[in-house]
Amino acid sequence: MSPDTAISPDAPVKTQLAPLAEDAPIGEDTAVAVELIDDVIVDLTVELGRLSLRLGALKALRHNEVLGLDRPVGEPLDIRVNGQTIAKGEVVATESRRYGIRITEIASPRREPTAS
Repeated sequence: MSPDTAISPDAPVKTQLAPLAEDAPIGEDTAVAVELIDDVIVDLTVELGRLSLRLGALKALRHNEVLGLDRPVGEPLDIRVNGQTIAKGEVVATESRRYGIRITEIASPRREPTAS
């Protein structure tokens, strides 16, 4: 590639990584690397349910109107980190009179949790 050739910032970059050994020991350098991510901030959300409606219906909403969601009462709620479901839970009241979420199921690494 010549020095005059521009590279788009959106162009995909191919990288070859050596596979990790299944039985590789977890050493001090691995522990340090894991600790580096402890301060990474993620968005944790709890999804109560969803609803699709037309823009006209949205504009027509009034005070005290009730919107029905797609999730039945009593069904565990989705706990998501950056959009990925990591657990299921139920709403609780905390000692400080705030909402909380009690985790009832943790997702396995390769699949989302099932409804209990």
